[in-house]
Amino acid sequence: MILPWRRGTSAAHLVDDALSALAAADWADLSQPPVAWLHWPVDMANPYQSLLYSRFAGHNLVPIRVRRLNQLDTLLPALPDGIARVLHVHWLYGVTAGCTSTAQAQAAVDTFAGTLDALRGQGVRLVWTVHNVLPHETVHRATEIRLRQVMLAAADVVHLMHESHLDVLRDNFGVEPRHVVIARHPTFVGAYPDWVDRRAARNHLGIPLGARVLVTFGQVRPYKGHGDFLDALDIASADDPRLRWLVAGKVREEAGGPEFMRRAADHPAVIFHPGFVPDSDVQYFLRAADAAVYPYRSSLNSGALALTAGFELPAYVSTGTTVGGLMPDEGLRRFDLTDPAKAAEIITGSAGWAGSPSVHDAIRAHLHELTPAQISDRLATDLRRHLDPPT
Repeated sequence: MILPWRRGTSAAHLVDDALSALAAADWADLSQPPVAWLHWPVDMANPYQSLLYSRFAGHNLVPIRVRRLNQLDTLLPALPDGIARVLHVHWLYGVTAGCTSTAQAQAAVDTFAGTLDALRGQGVRLVWTVHNVLPHETVHRATEIRLRQVMLAAADVVHLMHESHLDVLRDNFGVEPRHVVIARHPTFVGAYPDWVDRRAARNHLGIPLGARVLVTFGQVRPYKGHGDFLDALDIASADDPRLRWLVAGKVREEAGGPEFMRRAADHPAVIFHPGFVPDSDVQYFLRAADAAVYPYRSSLNSGALALTAGFELPAYVSTGTTVGGLMPDEGLRRFDLTDPAKAAEIITGSAGWAGSPSVHDAIRAHLHELTPAQISDRLATDLRRHLDPPT
């Protein structure tokens, strides 16, 4: 047969793809009946969802991408009679995206709450993965809090990436989830090409072999603290002329972006790639580095940290960066973003730490428990335990 790849985003294509996927399920497995595992929104630029679902088929959970919630109006009636349906909600930014007033944002949340109620009325079970507490640059704070309270109240199961995040939910939203499963953020081992060594990577980027390189990977946004870290780098690079800060990521049109670009362009210790990095080139930036640095003002789950951890890079992380179990203590150095002098002292005083074989051994051993296959398999097992009807 002719099997087109990525046939499109229309509802008709969605139904075709969903039914094709379900045809490959094991309908004879009475212990694990097939489940249509609908997930929204879809992020094709990030391998997280593909990795998270990589072992779901082995549990007869059939991942089906839903790009727009209104596509469910067409998809749900087309699914086989009697098959269990789950909607796995990830990021909630799409609910209030484009809202220019509080009233408009509140109306969008009302509509979303009605959609969730309608889905539950149709027998659809709801799962929510908590990626962050609130949007990184929150505009309608009270409305965004209410949105998450709505999601928590509706969800049959809430997926958290660290045990401590349950207290974060309680403190911020005051809602107790019905059921909670804990599954860490998987590393991105195997998700990106990785065939170059340090010499080849530095040759590709024009970085001297004798330099001491810290890398920060990902979009440049206010909450990530790039501009704040430059103050510490000013001091650290004056004490250690070998120091280089390799920054790779698109600059969002947000506050502080132009100023960071100006300072970075003039800074002798900064090597800045201001744009999207193709998957095949990610390895050059990470293999060129001695360690990663994440000066976030706040974060809950860092995909960028998961990425660099997968390349076995130790990390300097600000006190506002939540590690979420992605790195062992041996692979971390903490610094306070509000104290540039002390942060610089930590960076310059630990040059030997980043290259220590024992540090890399500890990271490698720790990451063995965070492979995508293991995370996906454990999460699928736990979800079925909460969602399957009792026998």
